Amino acid sequence: MKVFVCADLEGVGCVVRSEHTSPGGREYDRARRFFTAEVNAAVDAAFSAGATDVLVADSHNVGLNLLPELLDARARLVLGGPRPLAMVEGIQEGFDAVLFVGAHVMSGTPDAAIPHIFHGRVAELRVNDLRIGEMGLNALLVGHYNAPVVFVSGDEAACAEAKNLLPGVECVAVKRGVGAYAAISHVPSRCVELIAAGVRQALARKEQCRPLRTTEPVQLRVRFTTASGADRAARLPGAVREEPMEVSYTAKDMLEAFKAFNTMADEVEAVPFI
Repeated sequence: MKVFVCADLEGVGCVVRSEHTSPGGREYDRARRFFTAEVNAAVDAAFSAGATDVLVADSHNVGLNLLPELLDARARLVLGGPRPLAMVEGIQEGFDAVLFVGAHVMSGTPDAAIPHIFHGRVAELRVNDLRIGEMGLNALLVGHYNAPVVFVSGDEAACAEAKNLLPGVECVAVKRGVGAYAAISHVPSRCVELIAAGVRQALARKEQCRPLRTTEPVQLRVRFTTASGADRAARLPGAVREEPMEVSYTAKDMLEAFKAFNTMADEVEAVPFI
């Protein structure tokens, strides 16, 4: 059994603000340790459940957050960026199950810790009229490679979003958001215990989960926080300016749709001005 772990930082227990998630932030070094411990819990549980190969993608910021020297030595690690498939780079190798550790909700979700979609300037994302965030986008992309998401950890709002999107998925809530930058969290040692138990349960019944797919061609619609963001995204060949702050793109499949979105998001975020 081959297991892929998409690891993000915002959904980790005791992580609630940019001081935790931004390199140079006063709590960032501590958050990296929390992050590595939660990923290790998932990796160890995966091997205990019969995994023969576990690939971990460090998928926050530029992919330099996990502490490799403390990571379970049985795992392989994807780090650095940019990379072709961003948060799920490596999934193209072929995997039997996918774990989302440290997931967070889409922009605009109340009572959720650090809600956003890739960057702060993406307000809303739709794929064939399905409103999704990072979880949904990544789930559709791994589904393109015939891999099911069987486990998600994050805050309670992330778990609710995952259950609405992914029937049968096992979810572990390590915290409850009480605002965009505050939460009531389990302590790190308890988060590790919950994640390990959840991963074991998820992999024991992984056949209940199916890869998330959408119809083709794929209609992508991205709404930005500013009209100037849409100005830049609309320069992508094939993109159509639908509304002052919304751009659409029609792709032949989910892989092309993801590449279009990733290009738009990076184009918008590449400049320091609005």
